[in-house]
Amino acid sequence: MTTESLKNKTSRYLQGTCYPAETRQIQTWLSCTDNRKTALSDAEKEAIENEILAEIQAYTAYPLFYPKQEPWWKKITLF
Repeated sequence: MTTESLKNKTSRYLQGTCYPAETRQIQTWLSCTDNRKTALSDAEKEAIENEILAEIQAYTAYPLFYPKQEPWWKKITLF
């Protein structure tokens, strides 16, 4: 199932306008989810944050406004 299809189905489900087969599909999916909350470690949170930031930077003009700083040792070795 594509993300767009899932968004459409859940939107119709929340509005109460989806087909009975879609209702069963979404309710089955919801019944399979685990209600227990799992805590992420700080390292996992940081990894997720870095992945999200990298994706944002890749699809925006972020590098143009905030260029990546060169390490200090590269500046010294240029001369």
